[in-house]
Amino acid sequence: MTKSLSIDFPIGVRKVARTIGRILLKLTGLAGTGFLLLVLIGLWDRHEHEITASLSRIYERYLASQAGPSSNPRARAAAETERLGVVGRGRQVAMTQTFQDQPKLVATGAVGSANQGMSVALSADGNTAIVGGPGANNADRDRPASIGPAGAAWVFTRSGGVWRQQAKLVGATSEYGGGLWSQGASVGVSADGNTAIVGGPSDNRTTGAAWVFARSGDAWTQQGSKLVGSGAGKPPLPPGQGMSVAVSADGTTAIVGGWGTEAAWVFARSGSVWAQQGKKLIGTGAVGNARQGTSVALSADGNTAIVGGGSDNGKTGAAWVFTRSGGVWTQQGKKLVGSDSVGSARQGTSVALSADGNTAIVGVYPQWRRLDTAKQIGRHGCRCAPRHVHSANRRRQRRYCGWLCRRRRCRIGVYPGRRSVDSGQEVGWYRRRGEVRTLSGAVRRWERRHPRLI
Repeated sequence: MTKSLSIDFPIGVRKVARTIGRILLKLTGLAGTGFLLLVLIGLWDRHEHEITASLSRIYERYLASQAGPSSNPRARAAAETERLGVVGRGRQVAMTQTFQDQPKLVATGAVGSANQGMSVALSADGNTAIVGGPGANNADRDRPASIGPAGAAWVFTRSGGVWRQQAKLVGATSEYGGGLWSQGASVGVSADGNTAIVGGPSDNRTTGAAWVFARSGDAWTQQGSKLVGSGAGKPPLPPGQGMSVAVSADGTTAIVGGWGTEAAWVFARSGSVWAQQGKKLIGTGAVGNARQGTSVALSADGNTAIVGGGSDNGKTGAAWVFTRSGGVWTQQGKKLVGSDSVGSARQGTSVALSADGNTAIVGVYPQWRRLDTAKQIGRHGCRCAPRHVHSANRRRQRRYCGWLCRRRRCRIGVYPGRRSVDSGQEVGWYRRRGEVRTLSGAVRRWERRHPRLI
């Protein structure tokens, strides 16, 4: 009689064996899944190649059906190859073009800390540059006219790739200075480089003004008296006319912004005489002290103007567009406000217009957000004790600390100090589209075309 040999494994060994079996089974399943994915990827790649080849054949048939330079298919193919080669060479040239750094422009005849480069402008051909240097802030405070303003603007011209200083521009004035930036705080130049405008918001104890200069040959002379807009009144802030300036391409229209008066003024030239054109430009729909006139810009023909106000609606900021018809300026549509701004963006800190006046760009001030922390004591029912922060931040911290306590997220310890975060500069594009007929005539709409640029 034969007896079968049986081995009785311990319970622990059997459990390990079953675990290993389950692991091997799962690995087998994963391997099968991976193989299936590889097959699907291969099929999709093959299908994609077939679609590409099919589209190429359709395109070749389309080229063959078109009337080309010759009825010979080979000639048409050669022409198409040449066209693609020209396009490729053009792209290669565009990619290889780079800006070359040239020696910096440092004007002679500056006195003290001139702050050269605070404002700049360039002619259309790029051969005439104007650089503003208003000096230190408040440099003109109680400065008598006999001494002259602290700031100025310098003109540079390029010949044969070499830049040379051509003139130093200082506008004539008979009033004391004030506590804002001196002449050179803002500058502008016409397309041909023969007309320049220089803003000085500190003139006449911060009433401000702008000066226009004309070039004849290599000599620059002031053209007429300084430009001061009427109807400024007595605003709560210094008027500061000349904080921003711009001139049209032909040099016959100028705009001067005054951020303290919430307005901008347009001046037109007849011969060599400048005169204010209409009333000051004030955009509607402003909320609070918008500081309209912080920035200004003109189209090439001078018939479209944009005025920025960086403090509108609690420093959200905005910009307003105006158009001229028959010497009369009217606001075009509502104020421009980017919809995706964050916090106190101060939209309108800088503005610019295209030559045809149909595209505008609006910049904001660099945003600095201060993140303060508080002292938190205890894990449940903690107490906030922020220090060295403003009352508004203190209230926000207490609310935040209370939120932490209610969710049992408060921890024992002190979280000191504060830090700043720079969220960068943002700009938004706008494009003028369509027309809307109203009782007052044709009004073009402005709509946001692109998201903010960071």
